[in-house]
Parts: sequence; structure tokens; C-alpha cells
Amino acid sequence: MTGADPIETHFSQSEIPYEPFSIYLAKQFIAKKSFELASVPEAEKLAAVSDIVLTQSDGYTFTILCMINRETYPDAAFGLGVEEVRRIGEACLQYTGEINRAKMPVFIRVLEIGPGSTDQQQRLKLFKRSSLKAKVIPSAMIVDTASGQVWNSDKTWVSKGVYHGFVEKLLAAPREADADLAPPVTETAPSSPPILTAAVLLALSAVFAAEIVYGIGPWTKLLQPTIATLVAFGALTKNLVLQSGEWYRLLSAPFLHVDAGHLAMNAVALFLAGRILENLVGRAWFGAIYVVGALGGALLSLVLNPASIVSVGASGAIMGLFAAMLVASLHFSPGAVRTGLQMNAIYVLIPSMLPLASALQGHSVDYAAHFGGAIGGALAGLVMLRVWSRTETSPGFRQAAAAIAVAGVMALAYPVLSVLGNYQAMAFSAQLIPPDRLPKTGLDMKNHAVELIAQYPRDPRPRFIRSIDLLNANDLAGAEREARAGLAEENIWRSVLPDQIANGLRVMLAAAINNDRPAEALSTARPACAALKDGPMRKLLDDRKLCGS
Repeated sequence: MTGADPIETHFSQSEIPYEPFSIYLAKQFIAKKSFELASVPEAEKLAAVSDIVLTQSDGYTFTILCMINRETYPDAAFGLGVEEVRRIGEACLQYTGEINRAKMPVFIRVLEIGPGSTDQQQRLKLFKRSSLKAKVIPSAMIVDTASGQVWNSDKTWVSKGVYHGFVEKLLAAPREADADLAPPVTETAPSSPPILTAAVLLALSAVFAAEIVYGIGPWTKLLQPTIATLVAFGALTKNLVLQSGEWYRLLSAPFLHVDAGHLAMNAVALFLAGRILENLVGRAWFGAIYVVGALGGALLSLVLNPASIVSVGASGAIMGLFAAMLVASLHFSPGAVRTGLQMNAIYVLIPSMLPLASALQGHSVDYAAHFGGAIGGALAGLVMLRVWSRTETSPGFRQAAAAIAVAGVMALAYPVLSVLGNYQAMAFSAQLIPPDRLPKTGLDMKNHAVELIAQYPRDPRPRFIRSIDLLNANDLAGAEREARAGLAEENIWRSVLPDQIANGLRVMLAAAINNDRPAEALSTARPACAALKDGPMRKLLDDRKLCGS
């Protein structure tokens, strides 16, 4: 930096000594935009024709600012042509990174600072991007300290929007003292293994293994469990949640996966998020964000998806982690750390939010869950950002965040118990007559009842029809046998078959034993008497006085 030397004495606002705006602007870029005095050899030619040269590297792009002090030297001008600047930029491409194997650009910005002149815009308007594919992007800015106006040679957002407003505000605002322009130091936590991430990955893998080992029906394709298995394990479906009140599925569905490929993709994404974010914000906040993202994804999936959709997967929680990472990046000053966090998040969020592909292993992508998780994670990230001091290595209110994470883990006990309770019934449903083989009429069922009992001995429906046939034939022992066999597993199939099957079997059993055991018959018929008000079964009860005289 050339010009007046910085003054070390501290002054009040009214006592800040005069210095050229170029020097003050350079201090602001160093303090608030993470620039530093140029130290790369490729910038020597730029330094020879500039008063101040600053550089910034964020790990992807490389930016050079060349400042000309026209306040002190009104006739001064940037002395290199745009082609020479482009050649210097090409030599500096070694300092840029890559995204998807595409080299990131070098930005070289010329700032002529001081009273403007009529020839400046004509001279500097050539400093702009030559094409969309160009990797060197020159631009020029006239900072007119007399009028307070800022002019840019390149009108695009990339070149104009990044620093135009920053410089304009500095022109209009009172100057800050040097003591207030120290570059901020942001504390970061020491590196540690992502233990919680590993625990979540282990839990997801264990649940998927259970889907395969204890699945209802054989798995197919790439370790793909049946829909019945997913529903039994707690998949999210609108009817079961809203009509049956099974709200636990909001918590259980994010732990299920549709096949091994689905699990693998989510596991990779979770690892990429967890290895960065868990160490950055701490396990308490990481756990809280995961819970909020999972619930946000499940809720929006429930609201937006049709009733026919069966939704599973940890993607909502994972989108929440990446959205929180994007928000958390704002805790850090512009530079490599902030840009690295933002790029890691954007890499995943953008393709996950845009419906570029309509299927994943033959199954629709639940974009509602992706959006819901991202919204939840972003909101949690904003709260986290609010309570995160630059002097602390992790966000504050860690106990509150831990309470949310622990509450989410404890709340999982309810879906686990509910899944265990429903699993038996769902597993039993695989033993029933398949819908495509179920007789369409009562006569058809009667004609095939013996055959169906032999093939599906645990299905009570053909036994009910068979018991009617035997009762009509006065084979009371046979009717009793079939009715008792049908009722033997009522506690399992009651939730998956209509009530009339249980009531009908009770009527048949009561009628079959009424002659020999009237007291037992009355006791057996009592639930059916309360449930049936009319119809043939009620008539049979009344004819045999099984509901009382």
C-alpha cells in the first residue's frame, strides 16, 4: 500500500485525520472483505501501474483489486490495456479452484478513485468480460469522490453487484477509525471425529437391515422391500396419519429407505454434511438441526403429496443439514471458509430442489420432503446464527439445542412401540388371500372355501363362509371348528379386516354351541349383539334368542 502511512494514534470520529479515500477503501476491503496486500508475483505488473493492489482467494475464485489514487494525483490513470490485463489474469488461473472439473475465474477490477473526468468512461468501458466462457473477467470502477457516484464498466451482477453497493455506502457514510477496522477473527472448533453422524448412519443402516430381514414378503431388485414392509415399519401416508391418527409416522418415516441405492445416496450425503457441520456447530446443534429437518420434511410431504404416496427417507433431515450449513457460512467473513461451506451446501441443495429427474430407482422423488427439510434447516440455522458469537467456537444455547435433539430421540420410542404393535398385523396381512385371488361374490367364496382354507389357513374369511355352510347342513361340530379357527388370531387380523368378519364368526360359533353350552353361547354372542342391529346375522341371533329373550 502506498500513499500516506497509516496513523497509529486512536482518534474520535471528529478527529479522524484526512487520508485519501483509496487508502481508506483499501482498509475497508481488508477488514470486511478478507482482502490482503498482493503477494503473488503475477501481480507485479499491476502493482507497477497502481497505487494499491489487493488480492483475495476464497479457494475457488481469485480476485485482484487495482486502486488508482486520483485524489492526490488527479491526472493519474490505470496504465495497462485490457488485453495485457487478461494475460496477467490467465497467469493467475493457477490460484483458482475447480467446480465439476470446470476452472473458476480470475477477477481483475480496476478502481480509479477521486474526482471523475469526461474521458474515464470511454477509456475504461473496454474492461469487461469478453465472452461467457472467459475465465479472466476484467472490470473497471470509477469511484467519484466529488459527486459520490460509482460507475462500472460491466453492468452484469457478477461484476457490478459484488462491490458496487459496498463502495457506495462507504462514500456516503462517515469514516470509521482505524481501531474499528481490524479484520474480524472468528474462532473455530478444533477438529474432532463426527461421532453423532456415524451414530445416525449406523441407525439408518440397522433399520434398513431390519426392513430386509423382517420384511413382509420377499425383497426384490436392489434389496427393495415391499410397500407392505415400509408401511408396517412406519412409512408416511396421508390416510394413516390423518384418518387413523398415526402421527408417529412423521418420526419413523425419515429412518426408512426404499432400497439399498436410496440408502447409499442418503448415507453419502449425510456423511458429507456431518463431517463438516457436526464439527463446525457441535453435536447438540447438529442433532437439533437433524430433528427439525426431518420433521419439516415429513410435514411438508404430508401436506403436499396425494394420499396415494408412500414416503420414506432421511433426505428431509439431510437437506436441513445442508440448508443450515449454507446459513452458518454467514458467521464467517468472506473468504475460503465461507465460500467452502456455501459451495458444499449448494452442490447438494440445488440438484435436490430442482425436479431434474423424475425417478430414483423407479420411485418418485419426494421434492416436498426436500423443500420441507431445507426450510426447517434454514430456520434452525438462522436461530443458530443469532446466538453464535464470533468469540465462541460453537453457537450458544447449546443446552436448548441438546434438549431438542434428545427430545427427538426420546420421541422415537413412541413410533418404535407403535411399529412393533402394527408390524404383527401388517405381517399377518401377507398370509391373507391376495386381492386378485379373492372371490368377488359370496357364492364364489362358498364354492372355493375348502380350497382357500387349505391354501390360506390363517385367513378367517373363507372359514366364516365355510362355517355358515356347515351350520346350514346341521354339522354343528364342523361349524364350531371353523368358527373357532377363524377367531383364533382375531387380535392380529382385527385391525386389517372389517368388523363384520369377527361379528359373523361369533354368531356362527354361538349358534353352533347354543344347544350344548347355552351360557357360553350367550357370552360369545354378546359383542355381536351390541354391534349388529339388522341383517341376516342379527336375524339368526334373534331367532335363536342369543341376544336374550
